Amino acid sequence: MGKTQFQPVSQILALASLATLAFSSQSLAQSQETCDLSGTISQILQRPEQQQTQWGIAIQDPQTDSLLFEHRADTFFVPASNQKLLTTAAALVSFGPNYQYQTPIYTVGTAPNLEKLIIRGVGDPSLTTEKLTTALSQLSQQQIHHIDQVILDSSHFPEPGVNPTWEWSDLSFYYGVPVTSLMLNENAVVLTVFPTESGQTTTVGWSDDIAAQQWQLENQMVTAPDDTPYSGSLTQTYGTTTLTLTGKLAADAMPDIWGLSIPDPDRYALDKITQILGEQGITVGKSLTTQTPIPNLDQAQPLGAIASDPLAEILKTTNQDSNNLFAESLLKTLTAADRDPETILESIGVDPATYRLRDGSGLSRHNLVTPMALIQTLDGMLTHPQGETYRNSLAIAGRTGTLQNRFQDTPVENQFFGKTGTMTHVSALSGYLDLPDDSTLLVSILANQTGQSARITRQAIDDVVVAVHDWHSCSTTQP
Repeated sequence: MGKTQFQPVSQILALASLATLAFSSQSLAQSQETCDLSGTISQILQRPEQQQTQWGIAIQDPQTDSLLFEHRADTFFVPASNQKLLTTAAALVSFGPNYQYQTPIYTVGTAPNLEKLIIRGVGDPSLTTEKLTTALSQLSQQQIHHIDQVILDSSHFPEPGVNPTWEWSDLSFYYGVPVTSLMLNENAVVLTVFPTESGQTTTVGWSDDIAAQQWQLENQMVTAPDDTPYSGSLTQTYGTTTLTLTGKLAADAMPDIWGLSIPDPDRYALDKITQILGEQGITVGKSLTTQTPIPNLDQAQPLGAIASDPLAEILKTTNQDSNNLFAESLLKTLTAADRDPETILESIGVDPATYRLRDGSGLSRHNLVTPMALIQTLDGMLTHPQGETYRNSLAIAGRTGTLQNRFQDTPVENQFFGKTGTMTHVSALSGYLDLPDDSTLLVSILANQTGQSARITRQAIDDVVVAVHDWHSCSTTQP
């Protein structure tokens, strides 16, 4: 039987002292590292998976206008949906938070048969079937039974509805819809694919049968055995409205949902109007669209106007949900009102030389923006009379919109108000970072030419924002 070895108390205390010293040294090193903002961010950018990514970063204290950190802050980057920060700022400054789109409706003739029903689109991106049905219900109340012509005046926004710098592959989907004068149900339709029995073709359903008529769908997707990895694909044949659905959907999988663009929004709107009128017992002779303003509308009888929500609410949809259609409509609305976005942005301190605006949403890869352009926009709106409305339109870290699932369980949760941006090889995040001492920092982070998944690049971006928060906490507590 061996002997038990006992250590003298002095040795135990000495070892404990060394352990404490080692722990203290490690904590001090970690504290010093946290207090080195430049070093911490540089370590994030130099991660092996980020070596080929092109980064642009600007972090500014708006109280002193000093840059706390910058990396290629004056270099052009593709901003993706960070472009919406410029678009929404220009719209809010120009029109104010209470601005509403008013879609007017006119009639010519008397009951029971009207000669014309005229609807003039004014670019309201939030118009729905429900709102249109409510407005048109007045006709049945007036004992109207027939309308010779239903005319859609689509002249407010000039053609084309699709930005020529957008990529073909985006145009089939909800984020690349045409931007027209009258946009009903966001010019989009939902296709849902349901699994059936293993080995059988899937089944499909459309959210709107009228919109579905504009697509020719070839469903080649097969239901696979339970737990089969998803491999669905939806492609459009160039120059046609033919969609081909291929791949496998497991029998135990959730339905596969696709948001699609409506190829001919004007035709869709007219068909929906005819359907609504038919449900109210009103027949229609013919329907047509005009790109030329209809003359002598002052001699027609106003039926009323469909009002949108106030601009403040439209901005929330634009920025929090990153809705491309809403952003494009805002830009076209500015142009239609002879409001120059560049002049408006310059009035709040945004240098025109720091960006190249090619659309309102950021879907175009021809947009170019420097991190400083976004910092200047955030800074200009921070002190603007509409600054609170602008800030409230942004997603909140860990809580709302496109930031709902980011920054959760970090000190930045509920403290960062920002706009995300994502497209292939591009990730971006810009916004306001609130700090424990009630101060606010301006943050803009743009990543281009990244070969990593969006998830990995977003994590690096989020780590930078958390590092800024931790640095500030460290710098304010250090003696």
